[in-house]
Amino acid sequence: MAQKKKKFRLPRKTKKRLEKDFYTYPKDDKNFYLVAWPSKNEEDYIAYKKGLLTGLKEELRRTYKNGW
Repeated sequence: MAQKKKKFRLPRKTKKRLEKDFYTYPKDDKNFYLVAWPSKNEEDYIAYKKGLLTGLKEELRRTYKNGW
């Protein structure tokens, strides 16, 4: 018998915090971003924990804080 894959689950507050932002991977060689869903996908969550993903809302906050 084949074993079932374990469902990816996050704590409720962590999941809500991750759903409030829009995360992307860094640009590739064609200058495209790849969208990531760390609240839904385990591989994206691991990349988020490693610091590979950038949150667009976080990036905008830093830009406006520095005064463009």
